[in-house]
Amino acid sequence: MLENGAFTQVESNVYYLDSRKVGSHGVSGVYLLVADGVTLIETGTTLTAPAIFEAVQEIGIPKNDIKRAIVTHIHLDHSGGTGWLVKRLPHLKVYVHERGARHLQDPARLIESAAMVHGGTKRILAMHGDILPVPAENLVPITDTEIDIGDNVRLKTFDAPGHAPHHLGIYDPGTGCLFAGEVLGHYQPEKDETTPAVAPPGFSYEDSLASMEKIKDLDPRTICFSQFGFSREPKPVIQTAGDQLRRYYDLTRKMFKDGLSAKEVIREIASNYLSFGPDQEISPGSMLQSIVLGYQIYFQRQGTIK
Repeated sequence: MLENGAFTQVESNVYYLDSRKVGSHGVSGVYLLVADGVTLIETGTTLTAPAIFEAVQEIGIPKNDIKRAIVTHIHLDHSGGTGWLVKRLPHLKVYVHERGARHLQDPARLIESAAMVHGGTKRILAMHGDILPVPAENLVPITDTEIDIGDNVRLKTFDAPGHAPHHLGIYDPGTGCLFAGEVLGHYQPEKDETTPAVAPPGFSYEDSLASMEKIKDLDPRTICFSQFGFSREPKPVIQTAGDQLRRYYDLTRKMFKDGLSAKEVIREIASNYLSFGPDQEISPGSMLQSIVLGYQIYFQRQGTIK
């Protein structure tokens, strides 16, 4: 049985499995939608995916009734457990952005990109466990569409690039739940705080802001973050996400144009700058490193810096 609040009911047919409470503080949580069988939003990693089977057992559903999974994007902390699940559930259909499907089938480049941020392949495997390929016959490439998951539940998926070019947003009009992946950043429900989720190498500042506008236009009732949990206050969450992204843009752009290296920018922000709420410090760590590297590569791609 899952303990310590690891498994939470969000709506009558929507549940959240918190990865931080099943052995990993840094990877995506997983949402379970119950309709015609179970639909997963995200698959987590092979280290956390076994807890999905415990979760469905807890709500009285056989694991073979997990019929489909939708990954918001293919970064390994969100999709690394997909191959492990498909190996045990050969019928599982995996919905993924059309720009990312081939990388689930052959995850070599995903591993390479993740190693750039986290310090080598050995560390990636330690964080995520085995990263298994997903057979082509299990993959359903999508962008802007609807997915009928039964019981009159039709999920709307839409292109939501910015954090990554292969990012989807997922909206359930019936519950008003918007599954945001990392479009709106990371959420700490215990503090009701968000931080930006900027990731190299595919981050786009303009696309991120445009995807936030798409979410705002849907007027959701609940924002379901992959990292971590959910908020019933969508309007301030969306506003804060945009404000944070703009402030980091201004801050990193100035420092890079002043000639600072990425390490120096990280040190400067961690030591001397406030985050984007009053009196809230930016804590150093891997997320700050990801933000700075994400902006650096973005600025290089734009020709803003060399």
